[in-house]
Amino acid sequence: MGIVNAGQLAVYEDIPPDLLEHVEDIIFNRRPDATERMVEFAATVRGAGKRREVDLAWRDAPVEQRLSHALVHGIVDHIEADVEEARLKLARPLDVIEGP
Repeated sequence: MGIVNAGQLAVYEDIPPDLLEHVEDIIFNRRPDATERMVEFAATVRGAGKRREVDLAWRDAPVEQRLSHALVHGIVDHIEADVEEARLKLARPLDVIEGP
């Protein structure tokens, strides 16, 4: 168990399949050559980092889905406005916490 910043963690489903296979091979000790394969794979993706573009398409969804997305991806930029919108929309403030 550990304390982490959810905003810095990748969502499992968002990890590229080829990278995920190499990582799982190491974690689950599925192959004797897993480390060597990971080193070879890492050499193919080495280079200048690319700038991450911010995709705000999720902001067009209903407030419940926006809150869920923000929680899963650790996004706090719009949380106060979304929580207030949800509080006004839902019947009870507790529904904001227990709902999305």
